[in-house]
Amino acid sequence: MYDERVIEKIRGIWKTFDLSLGIPEIDKQHLWLIGILADLEDKLESGSRSELEATFTNALSKTLDYASEHFALEEKLLEGIGYTKLGQHRLQHMRFITALRNRVRKSFEGDFENAVLDLLKNLKKWLFRHILSEDRQYVDAAMVHVDDKLTDWMQRHLRASNYADEIEKLYQLVLFSGKQEVSSEFKKLGEENLKLISDLWYRYKLKTGIAIVDIQHLWLLQLLVKTDKLYKQKLKQEIDAESLSTQLKEAIHETIEYIREHFNTEEAIMHNFHYIGEKNHQKQHERFNVLINDMIERSEKEELESLAILIQDLKDWLVSHIAIEDKKLFYFFRSRLSEVNEYVRNLNKEGRIHIWKDAVSIYKLLVDYEDITEEKKPKSLRRT
Repeated sequence: MYDERVIEKIRGIWKTFDLSLGIPEIDKQHLWLIGILADLEDKLESGSRSELEATFTNALSKTLDYASEHFALEEKLLEGIGYTKLGQHRLQHMRFITALRNRVRKSFEGDFENAVLDLLKNLKKWLFRHILSEDRQYVDAAMVHVDDKLTDWMQRHLRASNYADEIEKLYQLVLFSGKQEVSSEFKKLGEENLKLISDLWYRYKLKTGIAIVDIQHLWLLQLLVKTDKLYKQKLKQEIDAESLSTQLKEAIHETIEYIREHFNTEEAIMHNFHYIGEKNHQKQHERFNVLINDMIERSEKEELESLAILIQDLKDWLVSHIAIEDKKLFYFFRSRLSEVNEYVRNLNKEGRIHIWKDAVSIYKLLVDYEDITEEKKPKSLRRT
């Protein structure tokens, strides 16, 4: 079983992203998958190569077992409740199995480091896309139609697993143990803030696939969430008004400065790689600067009602801009992502952009492991 540090991370993921479906048999298996992910992450960040190899082999074996056991249980459940999208759901399962089988074949080609990172990506995609999107769609029907016979079958299916004891123990430790601590990264970033950020990120499908752009977008969402929270505190006069006014102005200033840095980063990349939509993209940034200037003026005058509207406008514009315009960048750069990442490394070394550690932490929690700076890689995986 995992050590307490990993348990705290598993608990943080489970609580922060609200992954419970309310069906214990399904929740136990999902939690087990999170355990595989969190343990592999922990070894990737702090373990030696030999420890990582052993963990990877174990994780791959467990994930393959997870696929067969979980899919059999879930598809039996969906058949039992007459779920109309069973065919589509089964197709998602088949795609996951195919991706895993491909990963198994590649793991014997000597590219061990990429094998670990690729497995993490697949697990993370499954965790956030499938559980939070696909699985939530059948919850209401399950709550109405699951009977004692079906529940009994699912429980017997779980008990027959080679990992039954491990699955049950992890479930008890995470949900019902006297210790309910979460790891430091969740405390520092804030469980509530992460939940709001992840909700926006997945609801509007904001991932572009370009690492630095996604990191900056997530950090902007974090800044907006923080600014919005301070505004609401000021509105309710929850803390000292003068202190809060200062904090709110500082948060707005920080958000605006980072938006400008983000725009400069995007424009530098577009210009360097001769992006065909560069001029139109820049014009959108220029139009947004009008909104930014208005926000500065409103914050200085402390016009709270107008400021609330502007904060919402800012969030709406950002979400819309990412979902439509910024995703076009990926389709243009997708065959040159390694070149873009190398260019970003140079920008970072030259001090032209700043990649905050907490921003990378949010990115790693929510997206994947496509590192864009050598400094952020675990020691055992850095290039020599």
